Amino acid sequence: MEHLNGDRLMSYVRALADEIGPRPAGHPQEELAREYVRRILAEQGLAPEDIESIPFPTPDTWGYMTTLPTLLTLLTNLPGRTGLLNRLTGGAIGVLSAVALWLGIGGQRQPLAFLTPRRPSATLVARLPARGEKRQTVVLVGHVDSNKQRVLFAPPVKRLLRWSGTASIAVVALNAVAQLLGLEKLRRLTTLGLLGSLGVLLADEVQDFVDGANDNASAVACLLGLGARLLAEPLEHTEVWLAFTGAEEVGDVGMHALLDAHGEALRDAYFLDYEMVGAGQLAYVSDHGLSAFNRYRPDAESVAWVEETARRFPEFGVTGQPMVIVEEVGSLRGRGFKGLCLAGVGQDGWLVNWHRYSDHSGNIEPAALEKAARFGWAMLQTLDGKA
Repeated sequence: MEHLNGDRLMSYVRALADEIGPRPAGHPQEELAREYVRRILAEQGLAPEDIESIPFPTPDTWGYMTTLPTLLTLLTNLPGRTGLLNRLTGGAIGVLSAVALWLGIGGQRQPLAFLTPRRPSATLVARLPARGEKRQTVVLVGHVDSNKQRVLFAPPVKRLLRWSGTASIAVVALNAVAQLLGLEKLRRLTTLGLLGSLGVLLADEVQDFVDGANDNASAVACLLGLGARLLAEPLEHTEVWLAFTGAEEVGDVGMHALLDAHGEALRDAYFLDYEMVGAGQLAYVSDHGLSAFNRYRPDAESVAWVEETARRFPEFGVTGQPMVIVEEVGSLRGRGFKGLCLAGVGQDGWLVNWHRYSDHSGNIEPAALEKAARFGWAMLQTLDGKA
């Protein structure tokens, strides 16, 4: 069976989503997913020493990143905290919390992560050398972990995601300003806002983890298919890294670990991030962000690369689409790296079955998987031809 065939790719999705099931960051199921990836790569011909594991500690839920700054700021507004010193201390904590929330929602490092429980995770990297002289490097990215079903991502609530992300940061920042400047009415008003925000964020944490067939077993499947194709047909001048990142769903922790370990070697690399490509119309994300304060875009070189490929292969119908999303391109662009995300867009303009219990293998389209993998192969051919 051909490496990028939809049925073959679907077998990888089923193994991850059905046999292993939900894969919370840092939990045993996430490690089982990595073991599965190692086994498939070995079957494709990679020796164990060709597969690098980059370990790191991680929280196991996105909720710590959002609730902790909100809670810390709220605690500085407890009754009885009067006087200049308390006001300045509370304001300083509020400023730190606002910055932490802004960084977390944008996919950047989380300065308050040391306060959260953490578990062991890892990112797996397989390097596939060029046939001839290496002139460039491409990193294909897909995360192995899955998220919870979340209240904030339910239709039609998800249409308020960017507004709620913006409001969450703003209310923490305004409360800090109110404390620093002694604006008592604003402090009281924003304290009520903090209470409401904390209630919503806690409600967002009460449901279970989902199978993650689309988010993001679909990406892992595409990487495994492309890896097999590249082992059979290496590119002439392009080295390709397969990066199976851990703990993406809790703040791109696995991507930051990869950049910490190999950032110098990958400074000029092209990063192509697969995100939820198992259903919907394939597109590249032209404008990202979960708040008005965290908008980011792919770099110009990557946009030129994908648009040239789309022109050369119009049968794929790939265009740029702005999306309410934060993923590993956020951490890449924040640290000055190139980065582009391929995603599947549903009929409503949103990611399909995003953080819903309906994200199971029965809702994956083999044809969508195959299109995503084949378009990635076309992108690699385009870039290698230019080299």
